[in-house]
Amino acid sequence: MTEDRLIELIEAWGADPSAFPEAERAAARAMLAAQPARFAAVIAEVRALDAALARLPEVLPSAALTEALIASAPRARPATGGFRVPKFFPWAPASGLAALAAGLFMGVMVAPAASASSDTSEVESVLEHALGYDPAAFTEVLSE
Repeated sequence: MTEDRLIELIEAWGADPSAFPEAERAAARAMLAAQPARFAAVIAEVRALDAALARLPEVLPSAALTEALIASAPRARPATGGFRVPKFFPWAPASGLAALAAGLFMGVMVAPAASASSDTSEVESVLEHALGYDPAAFTEVLSE
């Protein structure tokens, strides 16, 4: 436990170590016992705040306010059994068809022209850089 963490605990949970989270309670008590003067100012400040808060009257909401809050809460939708069909958007099939057509056009028109004009060594070089190894050398190793 660090001093900063202990100060955070004191400021968040109050001056009483029994209110600290259980996982950190023992370490906090040990540090407080070891260095009481180091944390005296923080504890005094927090005790003053605790005392001021204790003097405040406890305010409970009225029954009418509680009922109004409960009535205004969102209601759970009734479960509709079975398959729920999403809303139909007329552009969705058209956009899918357009993407398919563009992909087919690019594949049919561009790929043959690119492979015919490319040098095989360029393609192998790009593959080697993209994959991190020479695929031809890898197949030679596998065939041995």
